[in-house]
Amino acid sequence: MSHKKYIAYFTKMKYNCDRINGEAVRVKRRALNIAVLYVVLFAAAVFLSVLLSRGAFHFICPFRELTGLRCPGCGNSNALLAVARGGFREASAYNPMFYPEMMFAVAGVVCVSAAYIKGSRPSRAFVRVLACGAVLILIWGIIRNIINV
Repeated sequence: MSHKKYIAYFTKMKYNCDRINGEAVRVKRRALNIAVLYVVLFAAAVFLSVLLSRGAFHFICPFRELTGLRCPGCGNSNALLAVARGGFREASAYNPMFYPEMMFAVAGVVCVSAAYIKGSRPSRAFVRVLACGAVLILIWGIIRNIINV
């Protein structure tokens, strides 16, 4: 190989390495952004749970105030506080669908976070599952008002 071919080859290799390293830096930065967001949200949740457990204030459900009906998530704040205190059975007494709703929410957050870190969009299959879950939660909201749970 001639001298010019070596220079062209190594220049091309360096460009590819810079492109790969640049993507790695972007992925690390996105992962750090997500980690910081999770830490801030966790700290806010702990602070809020301390305030709620001491009776400093309580949440008023705007849906229930306006309509008099219970929304699908009615009781989730108290259920979260019960879980924080270790009352896992008590949590499901506040809202029987608390655990499925929370698992669904956590799965959604994890999938969206992973897509953000990769720099892509969530898959269509995930969006379909999310839509089906949202419909099931709405159906639960209707059923809980019919049977008065």
